[in-house]
Amino acid sequence: MTRRISLAMTLLTGLLVVAMSIPLIVVFRSYQYDRLSLGLERDALVISGDLASIPPTQWPALVNSYEGRTGVRVTVVDAQSKVLTDSEGAVVGSDFQRTEMTSALKGGIAAGVRYSTTLNTELRYVAVPIKNGSQVIGAVRLSVPETEVQQDVRALVFALITILALVLVAALLASWGLARALSRPLARLTDGASRVGEDPSARVGNVKGPREVQDVADALDETAEKLDSMLDRSRAVAADASHHLRTPLAAMRLRLETIADTTHDADTAAQAEAATLEVDRLTRRVDQVLALATAETAAQNVIVDVGESAHTRTIDWEGLAAARGVELFCDYVAAPVRTPIGEVERILDELVGNALDYADAEVQIHVTDDGQHVRLVVRDDGPGIPADERESVFTRFKRGSQPVPGGTGLGLALVRQAAIASGGDVQIVDSPVGACFEVSWPSLADTDQSEHKDARS
Repeated sequence: MTRRISLAMTLLTGLLVVAMSIPLIVVFRSYQYDRLSLGLERDALVISGDLASIPPTQWPALVNSYEGRTGVRVTVVDAQSKVLTDSEGAVVGSDFQRTEMTSALKGGIAAGVRYSTTLNTELRYVAVPIKNGSQVIGAVRLSVPETEVQQDVRALVFALITILALVLVAALLASWGLARALSRPLARLTDGASRVGEDPSARVGNVKGPREVQDVADALDETAEKLDSMLDRSRAVAADASHHLRTPLAAMRLRLETIADTTHDADTAAQAEAATLEVDRLTRRVDQVLALATAETAAQNVIVDVGESAHTRTIDWEGLAAARGVELFCDYVAAPVRTPIGEVERILDELVGNALDYADAEVQIHVTDDGQHVRLVVRDDGPGIPADERESVFTRFKRGSQPVPGGTGLGLALVRQAAIASGGDVQIVDSPVGACFEVSWPSLADTDQSEHKDARS
């Protein structure tokens, strides 16, 4: 924003400077030429009057003195155009037939610019008569090469352009300072809003800026306070729901296990065991629903080693895997990431449980850390997921075209929500056989210090 405001103000100032400078330079050049011409004419008239008032013997001193001060050549001729004195050493008595001298000897004033064949350059001149009363006794000419006049004008124009450039630079610095003064409060407001987004208990506070920006900050703080209160209530409701749902389910499971252990009727025992499995499935679904309800109200982030978590969860799942005749492999490295408490374990449980539901004989878990991303890969050798269903299976209550009995379509939705809440993402990648899920997070570790470990169960 600072650059955009500064650039816009600088461009506007630049356009104004250019729009003003072009006609100003043109007028300034014209003014300088006119001023120099008028100055020469004025000096010529003054010198003419001075020459008429002093003896001819003093003319050379006056002429040379003027050239010494101004660098302008002064030539004085008599009524017959014979040189009386010349500041640049023309021979006294030599003819000096010039059109401007002829005009001056007739009593007029001649001024202009003409080409001088003797000097081989353009010459700016002024010639005026020298009078004794009403009688013209001679003429005086002031002349200067036009190149010198042009150099003087160019120097003045360059000075003017330099001043305009300094004005443009000053405008750039002023616009940058103004843009910074405007953008700093907005940057502080953005930082505060980001903190509130990450932690609803945070507040933007005082941004030290314009009243309007502070009003926005106050409105954000008020909204954050309301949101924080809502999240607190949501967490409390989720905790109460968890307690009130899990307690009767645990009691029901205990009663079913008692029936299965004490009954002498094989059919009743089988039904009790089947009901126990349904209670276990219901308990898992309740956990999934509660996890979805509380995923966006997670507490503080912590550093979790994905590799160690994968190894631990592999050990926890190996009993079920063995009961189903599935081999469970885990290949991992130390891979720390920053996530809300419990999210990595929840992702692992859902992906491994899903893989065990579909695997024929093998489930593989791999954890890698390349220094930029930590990747968790869970692969099974089951029927796989068609390419056109790889995105839809992450939708709540959406199941694939080859579902196993008892699923609800919540597990993979929970995985994606938990991954995003952890600052990562999940996708289904190509695999030679079965389904392959890849979860990635930003890495916190140096890969050179990662210790490779391997476990098989």
